[in-house]
Amino acid sequence: MSDNDKPSRPQGTRAPWEDGPRRAPTSNGTATRPGPAPRGPASNLPPTFSTSRASQYGGPDPRDLRPPPSARENGPPRREAPPTAPPPRGPEARRNDVIRPTPPETLEELDALKSEAKPASPEEAELLKAVAFTHFDTASSEDNLVTLLLTRADLHLLASQTLVRIKSREDQRTYLGVVVRGPFAEPNAVAANSPMAIGVVTQGKRVTYTFDYHGRAEVELLGEEIEGALKPPRFRPRPQSPVFRLDEEESARVLGVGGDLCLGVVVGYEKMEARLNPRDKAILPRHTGIIGTTGGGKSTTVATLLHRAQSQGIATIVFDVEGEYTHVDRPTDHAAMLEALRRRGLKAEGVRDLHIHHLTGRASLNPRHRNLHGFSLGFSSLSPYALAEILDMSDAQQERFLKAYDVTKLLLEDFGIFPTSPDEQRQALDVDELSTGYPKMTIQHLLDVVSAYIYSLSDEGRADTKGRARGPSRKDAGTEDLFAAEEAPPRGPSLYSEFRGNPGRVMNRVMAQSSKHEISWKALASKLHRLRRLNIFDVGNVPKVDYGAMLTAGRVSVIDLSDTDSPQLNNLVIADILRGIQETQEARYARANAHAQDVTPVLIVIEEAHEFLSASRISQMPVLFEQVARIAKRGRKRWLSLVFVTQLPQHLPNEVLGLLNNFIIHKITDSSVISRMQRAVGGIDESLWNRVSRLAPGQALVSFTNFTRPLMVAVDPAPVKRMLVE
Repeated sequence: MSDNDKPSRPQGTRAPWEDGPRRAPTSNGTATRPGPAPRGPASNLPPTFSTSRASQYGGPDPRDLRPPPSARENGPPRREAPPTAPPPRGPEARRNDVIRPTPPETLEELDALKSEAKPASPEEAELLKAVAFTHFDTASSEDNLVTLLLTRADLHLLASQTLVRIKSREDQRTYLGVVVRGPFAEPNAVAANSPMAIGVVTQGKRVTYTFDYHGRAEVELLGEEIEGALKPPRFRPRPQSPVFRLDEEESARVLGVGGDLCLGVVVGYEKMEARLNPRDKAILPRHTGIIGTTGGGKSTTVATLLHRAQSQGIATIVFDVEGEYTHVDRPTDHAAMLEALRRRGLKAEGVRDLHIHHLTGRASLNPRHRNLHGFSLGFSSLSPYALAEILDMSDAQQERFLKAYDVTKLLLEDFGIFPTSPDEQRQALDVDELSTGYPKMTIQHLLDVVSAYIYSLSDEGRADTKGRARGPSRKDAGTEDLFAAEEAPPRGPSLYSEFRGNPGRVMNRVMAQSSKHEISWKALASKLHRLRRLNIFDVGNVPKVDYGAMLTAGRVSVIDLSDTDSPQLNNLVIADILRGIQETQEARYARANAHAQDVTPVLIVIEEAHEFLSASRISQMPVLFEQVARIAKRGRKRWLSLVFVTQLPQHLPNEVLGLLNNFIIHKITDSSVISRMQRAVGGIDESLWNRVSRLAPGQALVSFTNFTRPLMVAVDPAPVKRMLVE
């Protein structure tokens, strides 16, 4: 199309197909194209963005960007940079100018609106106290767990183990819960794992801007509040239900941590203490396990427990295999412990009534203590079945041992040692040899009978037996007394007990229950002689343990086994003293009930329990375990509580763990041990078990029957002196 064929249009208008900026008319009426576009806000517009539209979107009119007349007359326009302020330095150089202060006039308008606003209703006022709101459930939601969302400002209000009340407004239900996971911080604008969020955080040295964030926490529902009682929840709180934090006083009441005996401070609270009621029969007479690796704080927990129990008038007995607690009557002088006590507002002090007991012939780590008591064991108090297990007798040896034991009981009566009265006869009939021995029997009595059996199987003994059989007494064999040969010449075995006065009577009893296999008898005699050489049974004027004094209210009795160097000997001592404590406490309990009085509670701590009650030992010593199990079961009703302390819980069989109701679990690093404990100990949720491997020294997972749920507790430092042993 030629220029003449183009349609005409009014002057000053543009055709739609014409591009580029408008030509400015010159003085002679012709139009010329301008030079390069000036720099400025409009220079950022795309080429197809018309200048007339730029003015509509806030940009300058292109006519205002023309160079001044002097520039137009003297030549092409000169490019000049817009004036700029000097670049800021220091912290101002990194300041983000996106956020600007609110203008004063806007603040005045907001204040005016606040003054005109209506006062909040009680519901609205309560809503302002909410620290979080329940989130929607997802496919990964779990029963009894609810997700909470909270603002960045309220993030510090929901620490771990914080108790909360959830008011489900939609269905008018109220729930109590505890924070078990979190609180976690999540960005508001993007996902936490998005490249943008990762880039902002990793460039924190150069970029101060970050996304605003909110908090997320997981709450385990403790129950639904119905008419003032806490019942298992049938439903879940609805989404966007307000969540309120319980204060420490109400939290302590809900968790059931009240009482006079303090263990420490509940983690997640400033002042809440984990306490027990020592006079509650549902708490203390239950048995406890203190478990954890070396260095986790078990010994400190035991020392603290001794001090607190003594202050509450509890009789405490400790089987101390290392001698750690032989100086607990003195205040601690450990610098770190003193500082920890100062932070808790406590002072260092020892227990007031400490008595140390050590086996005769063995030393104590505190030999100059004013209340030092040596003791010997009574052979008659040991069950023959438990003794056979502790001495690791074979089946043949145990059979001969029990035969000799029965013959010894007959000889005690023959020689007028026991029983000697109708009361003693009734006592003899009531003896339960699975738990105790035969009264007034000594190890020498038993050794004399074993020697008689060995003599009867020797050549000399066989000849002596034949001579007795050919003696004059044969003609009256039908009516002759069993002991007619008492006046025979003093031939026979070497006897050292009261039996030596009449060897013939001993031999007649032995021959009445004859036996064979001299080798087994000699092996049995060897084990009994080694036991006698320990010199711990019925030693001269060395007294037995005074159980009545040991069970005095407020007394701490340490059985110092640090110088025994024998697990078998330790097991003998523990088994004998446990039996004596049980019998004494049962008698005291019966008297107290008869006179409507209270009996003194007793706490028994067994250190290194894996040495006494390991799976291998229980398989070898089932009778000994039955004794302990009987004490554990009967002790619950008689205020007799056992505490097993071990750093090797994997060696404790399920039968022992089944006796325990309460647990204080310190750091355990072995995941397989944690898994086994998790299967054996019920009522502890997964989130708490996940923390066990990361616990700091002194922290423990505490589960007691009076607590609503298990708690993480910072156990109080021990105010007493504890011997540090390797």
